[in-house]
Formats: sequence, structure tokens, C-alpha cells
Amino acid sequence: MTILAVDYGTVRVGLAVSTSGVLATPHSVIPNNGSLENLAQRIAALGEELEVERYVVGLPRRTRSGGDDPALAPYRALADALRQKTRKKVVLWDEGWSTTEAASRRREGGTGRKRARSPIDMEAAAVFLQAYLDETGAQD
Repeated sequence: MTILAVDYGTVRVGLAVSTSGVLATPHSVIPNNGSLENLAQRIAALGEELEVERYVVGLPRRTRSGGDDPALAPYRALADALRQKTRKKVVLWDEGWSTTEAASRRREGGTGRKRARSPIDMEAAAVFLQAYLDETGAQD
């Protein structure tokens, strides 16, 4: 089962993929320079090319109690737009701390200068996709 993770950002959107349902791999970063509908269309087109069967959209948690706030509306709207455009399962998954974890891994891995300057968004998407795979076994 091919799964595509989406790390939504107002400037960039990181993408990670799992073709095995076991291992998440950073894929790419696309600019977010249009409407959510346009963004969903670009992600859906990539999903079709990769034969994606499920999407996992990262959802940051904003309050200590785990509740949501209005700032999360774009994440939910993107997930809804992907559902409509792809007719595939779209899961919202807690992406809390994924960018911090990706940055830590990057530092510990001693990556080269070019990668250290590249956007971290696709690596953050891989972090929360891996958490999703580990916790659900991609069977939810």
C-alpha cells in the first residue's frame, strides 16, 4: 500500500511516502503559492502518479489539553479537499514535534551542507508518517 504524508505549511508543503507500509521516506517539497484547492489538486496529481492509496495529513496540536483551535482549519480543509479530489482515505495525524525531531536527526546524522540548507519539511513529513506506520501498521 502506498501512503503519502503531507506536512502542510503556509510557504512550503513537505511530502513523504511509504510504498511498503513499513518505512517512511522523504519525497519532496512543493511551494504553497495558491489556494487550498490548487494545492490539493497538485498533491492529488502526484498521488495519482505514485498510485497512492491513502493520504496522511499532519495536524499540529495547539493546546496542552490536546484540543484544537481555529488555526487548524486549513489543515482540515486540505484533508477534505484531498478526499474530494482523490476519493481515497485521508487521515489526520498528529504531527507534533515532527520538525524538531527531523532537525535533531539531521544534526545527529552529520548531513552535508546542501542537505542542511534544504527545506526540512519533507523530512518532518517522514517523521510523522513513520509514527503513523509504527502505531497503526497502516491498518486503520
